[in-house]
Amino acid sequence: MIINLLPLPSFDLFAFEQAKITVMLFPKDISIHLILAQEYLKRGDVEALERELLLSQELVEKNPPSTPSVLGEALSPIKILEKIKNEPQRIGQEISYWENVVSQKPDYRDAYLQLAILNYRIYKNEKAKEYLKRAREIDPNYEPARGLERVLEE
Repeated sequence: MIINLLPLPSFDLFAFEQAKITVMLFPKDISIHLILAQEYLKRGDVEALERELLLSQELVEKNPPSTPSVLGEALSPIKILEKIKNEPQRIGQEISYWENVVSQKPDYRDAYLQLAILNYRIYKNEKAKEYLKRAREIDPNYEPARGLERVLEE
């Protein structure tokens, strides 16, 4: 099972409710807890995400032989949690890089789009909209910017 560790542009209420119900029906199924954790991640609910991943880790520790694996490696909810907790710091470094790029090349529309995407990923939607607006000013017909604009409007 591969788990997307990045927030998705939008969420499906049905998938979220279905994951919660499935966890209640199969409380010892690690993969179901990981799916619910992913749903919490989509919503930016880090506290609930952490709870689900820690619960998953307990299940892994109690039942090692049936632990799911990804590409032959044992799945570790704790490693997933560490990666998620470090994600804002990593994204912050990327933002610094792209801010430096736009300071040197103020008409580089792709850099503004990258800044918009990165800010969106750390739930700074207003800042993302500002960068997106700048990208659209440089190139009003820039299709990737239009796509992100639609996501931010949801």
